[in-house]
Amino acid sequence: GSKWVQELTTGLEDRNRTAPFPFCGNRFEFRAVGSSQNCAFPMAMVNTAFADGMAKLSEAIEAGTPVRDAVANMYKEHERVIFCGNGYSAEWPIEAAKRGLPNLKNAVEAAGQFSTEKSKAVFERMGVFTPEEGDARAEV
Repeated sequence: GSKWVQELTTGLEDRNRTAPFPFCGNRFEFRAVGSSQNCAFPMAMVNTAFADGMAKLSEAIEAGTPVRDAVANMYKEHERVIFCGNGYSAEWPIEAAKRGLPNLKNAVEAAGQFSTEKSKAVFERMGVFTPEEGDARAEV
């Protein structure tokens, strides 16, 4: 490393060895999964969210907002989702509630999010799902 950059410490712990798509401290990992599992769908969802965010950032920059300000504004708008603690601990649901974040505990709860107006708008804007396809995904 560089002697001019302060050393960064990050948790390298592997909190969930069974998930094909875990968040490991500072990154998502796509792991080799068994033949009955596929991480393509979670990848598509993350890529959709990322593409939508980058489209919004691009719109701000193209509208004349300086890049630094556009990024800073986006960070301020979304910083509540950054959590550096243990997402599997008892403290996370309490912290999520304080931040006004959902804490979906199972696949049925999560699937219901496909039919929210916000989700359907993102999927349609990004050309991933029509609103009807979003509704169909929510029907578990």
